[in-house]
Amino acid sequence: MKKIFLFDLGNVLAKSLDDYGLYNKLNCKIPYDEFLKYWWGDELVLKAHMGLATDDEHVEALLKFCKSDLSIKQFYEIYNSLDNSLYDDTIEIINVLKNKGYKVGLLSNLRLMDYKRYKQQIEKINFDYIFLSYEMKCIKPSKDIYVQVIDKLKCESHEIIFFDDNEKNVNGAKLVGINAYQATGKNIKEVFEKIINM
Repeated sequence: MKKIFLFDLGNVLAKSLDDYGLYNKLNCKIPYDEFLKYWWGDELVLKAHMGLATDDEHVEALLKFCKSDLSIKQFYEIYNSLDNSLYDDTIEIINVLKNKGYKVGLLSNLRLMDYKRYKQQIEKINFDYIFLSYEMKCIKPSKDIYVQVIDKLKCESHEIIFFDDNEKNVNGAKLVGINAYQATGKNIKEVFEKIINM
């Protein structure tokens, strides 16, 4: 039986975004918890993750919501200056899998601006597959994104092994038969060794 290994980007392959650092640098005039709620859950932000709104549109709305006096260009300069480093343990696991002949891919909820920020890092890994929500017009944990992945991989759902830090995304993948596991870049080695018999 063939196995295809897929990894989430944020907090699994890449280190978590410094939300508080971004909040401070944007000169927000609203409480931090309000910023977080908007940043992770506003409808326009979610549409940008699905490629249904442009980054400029949702960034402009974000700055207005935060009562920030920064321009869209200044936002991008700040955003692109944030840490985009990857977890060594996740990279090590990916390299081991590729050396053993397994296919490895990325499956992540990303806006175009997120992909641009990580593009050089992602390209170094030489993934066999890259599935990005803004290109697929849907986001995890929706059933549609997982069905698209299965169709494009031309495999059975149980042949996919997927690592994501978000429990909802893991459960959504399991609903379509994908072997999904909750893990972060900090504990992925431990999780991997417990469940995978190479």
